[in-house]
Amino acid sequence: MAEKTEAPSSKRISEARAKGQVARSHELNTAMVLIMGVVILSGPGGTLINDLKNLIISSIGMLPKGSMSTATLSGIVGDVFGSLAPSLGLILVALLVTGAATTLIQTKFLISASRLKPDLSRLNPMNGLKRIFSSYGLIELGKATLKLFVVGFFAYDFLQANISSLMELGNMNLGAGIAQWAGLARSLGLRVAEAYLILAILDFIYQRWNYNRSLKMTLEEVKEEYKQLEGDPVIRGRIRSQMRRLARMRMMSNVHKATVVITNPTHLAIAIEYDSGRMNAPRVLAKGAGLIAQRIVAIARESSIPIVQNIPLAHAIFDNVEIEHEIPPELYTAMAEVLAYVFRLQGQATQKATA
Repeated sequence: MAEKTEAPSSKRISEARAKGQVARSHELNTAMVLIMGVVILSGPGGTLINDLKNLIISSIGMLPKGSMSTATLSGIVGDVFGSLAPSLGLILVALLVTGAATTLIQTKFLISASRLKPDLSRLNPMNGLKRIFSSYGLIELGKATLKLFVVGFFAYDFLQANISSLMELGNMNLGAGIAQWAGLARSLGLRVAEAYLILAILDFIYQRWNYNRSLKMTLEEVKEEYKQLEGDPVIRGRIRSQMRRLARMRMMSNVHKATVVITNPTHLAIAIEYDSGRMNAPRVLAKGAGLIAQRIVAIARESSIPIVQNIPLAHAIFDNVEIEHEIPPELYTAMAEVLAYVFRLQGQATQKATA
C-alpha cells in the first residue's frame, strides 16, 4: 500500500466534515461540565446546598419517634424533591448547555445529519471486538488508566491533606457537619476538575493530531484529486492544442484582408491592415514564425498582397504587439515608411492598368 505522506487537501477535509468526521475530545466535554458544576455549586448554586441542609434537618425533625409508615416516608421524600427540583433543573440545564457549547466550539459549529443515521455495522459484535483489540482500543485503555491514576492521585492527595477536617465531621452538629462536608466536596470537585481539564487538553491535542493523520493522502490520491478538480492533464493539453489550432485558422483567414506583410525575410511574417478612413493606427491581423510565417507569405502571394522585408520592424512588431492589436506609437515612423512604399507600388500598378 502506498504510504500516506501528503497533508490532507481542503476538499478532503470538507468531505470529512460533511460526513460528521471532526476532531473532538469527549474528555474536554466532561472536564468543562465538571468545572461548570463546581462553579455553579460554589456560586449561584450555593443556595442549593444550604436548602438541602435545612431540608434534611427539618425532615429529620419531622420523623416520628416510633415506626415510620410508607406514606410518611413518601411524603418526606416528595417534600425534598419538590423543594430541590427547580434548583436541580436549572443546574441540569446549565450543564447541558455547557456540554453542547463545548461540542460546537470543538467542531466549529458543525451540525451533520449523517452522524444521526443508523449504522448497523456498529451492532456487529466482531467489529466491536476488533475495535477493543486494535491500536485504538489499546490507546483508549491507556487513556482510561491514566485518567484513573491522575484523578485518583489528586483525590487521594486532597483527602490526605484534609483528613483532620473529615474526622471532625463526627463531632459536629448536623447543620455544621453538612456545611463542612459541602465545602470539602466543592474543593475536592474543583481539584479533580482541574486535573481532568489538563488531561482533556492533552487529549484534544492528540485527537487533532490523530484526525489530521487519518486524513493524510497518498501521492496518487493527490494526483487523482487534482485531475478531478482541474481535469486530466492529457485532455487539457489536447483542448489547448485544439484551441491553438482554431486560433491559427481564424488568424490565417484574416491574412487576405492585410494591406502588407512584413517579413524577416524567412523566419518571421506579420500581416498588417491599415485603412486611414476607419483606423487610428495599423493593426496586426496575423503573425507567426517558421512554418506559420511561410504560410502567411504564401497566402499573401495568392492574394497579391505586397510583401516587404524589414528585419528590425518585423522583430519589433512580433515581440511587442499581439494579434488584433494596433502597433504602438514608437513604431509609427517605421510603419509609415513601409505603408508609403506600399501605396507607391499600388499607385504605380493603378497607373499601368489605366494606361
